[in-house]
Amino acid sequence: MIAAFGGWNDACQSATSAIHQLIDAYDAREIRRISCDGYYDYQVSRPTLCRVNGHARLVWPQTTFYDVVIPSGMHCYIQLAPEPNYRWREYCQQSLSIASELGVNRIITLGSMFADCAHTRPLPVGICDDMDCNSECDGGEYDGPVGIPTVLEAMAREESFAGTSIWVSVPQYMGNDDCPMGALALLNTLGNRLGVAFDTAKLTKETREWQAKASMLVRCSNQLGDYVHHLEEDWDKTEQAKEACENDPHKVDQLVHEAEEFLKKF
Repeated sequence: MIAAFGGWNDACQSATSAIHQLIDAYDAREIRRISCDGYYDYQVSRPTLCRVNGHARLVWPQTTFYDVVIPSGMHCYIQLAPEPNYRWREYCQQSLSIASELGVNRIITLGSMFADCAHTRPLPVGICDDMDCNSECDGGEYDGPVGIPTVLEAMAREESFAGTSIWVSVPQYMGNDDCPMGALALLNTLGNRLGVAFDTAKLTKETREWQAKASMLVRCSNQLGDYVHHLEEDWDKTEQAKEACENDPHKVDQLVHEAEEFLKKF
């Protein structure tokens, strides 16, 4: 089961956008819901008013589970919701009970966070299997407050589910507008993990447009341009270090020293 939650764990809506892409691109059927009552503070997660065929309708925050059928024949169960405000343990227990009913054996959570990364380079993606992280993003050795995805994964382990979390870092200088590049990175990583090539044509097009917008923004500010240039240099040095480590371990110490000298400039 793949889960994503809006709010604190969803910088630039990248995690929930990845889920929406799957729901929109494939045959998706709603199969379960968790009632919103008791889990949400409506001053934080407000109901919305929408009009359907001219009739006003209130839409309350809720958790929805979908069965998404990929053309390869694979069924992906999906959990999509705003992050609850209350009773997280009870909420996660209810979520895992539904997962058990569906015969799920692994819970995969998606998340996104703001970080110092450049829109002109691949966005860092971190993968944690059963809380054991191999991460390129800033959360790889994170200690501190957590959101509902981490709690759900931890409780899933206690219930003998396998757990995987996938997090992408997105550029903080772009604000909180949608970041299709982040959603694309999550879907590509998820697809590689599951051995499935997802349809990402729409997200790929939106990513090119987003990158063009970001480049225009950078050109309008010398200060921002310098900042992004430094991020690019940092990323390039890290990649060189990785390549050197693979080809010649004796060069690693030299590159680490160069990286430390470079970082002292800031």
